[in-house]
Amino acid sequence: MQPIEFIGIRGGHGTTTVALATAATLATRGPTRISTHDRRALCAIVGIAHDGLPIPLAEDLDLAPGGYDGVVLDAGTLERYLDEDPFDDELAERRQSASAALRIGVLRGPDYLGVRTLCEHAEALDGLVVVSEAGRALDARDVEHVSGRPVVAVIDHTPVVARTIDAGLLMQRLARLREFAQLRTWITQIATEEAPCAALS
Repeated sequence: MQPIEFIGIRGGHGTTTVALATAATLATRGPTRISTHDRRALCAIVGIAHDGLPIPLAEDLDLAPGGYDGVVLDAGTLERYLDEDPFDDELAERRQSASAALRIGVLRGPDYLGVRTLCEHAEALDGLVVVSEAGRALDARDVEHVSGRPVVAVIDHTPVVARTIDAGLLMQRLARLREFAQLRTWITQIATEEAPCAALS
């Protein structure tokens, strides 16, 4: 399957959670690996200790020993992604592997600053996941209109999701959380298509 790289439009937009949800969905189809720029944070979200690699996160889901060798990559923020040193060997490896990946931005809110940042760098992304907060003036349709990038899934940011993450139970309850239904549907679709990019149109 074509790798998927998740990039937060700004910090705190839920990129690690979205990447984990994606990897867990793929793991229901077979062995899956996720890579991340911050192993300790990812392990904390799933409620396990950060020790030897690879780290089993759930059935058929491991945290990859290398920074960029998973089918799903939590790449951090857009600023970090764009400011990486092209002469760094490890980052060069990631850029080479990412050249074939779907680059999906994660935007929470949608908040004005996030949308502004997105519009300045929309060409770096193939699509978007919107983590939707109640009461915001902007919605996913607005984001698509101003950025020119398709929103592949909307995830409702609810107290249920927050409590589940705080309790370290995301991996156990993810399949039952209605908030991730659109993401699960999209991932299932691209996992069964010969040309995953078609799912973005």
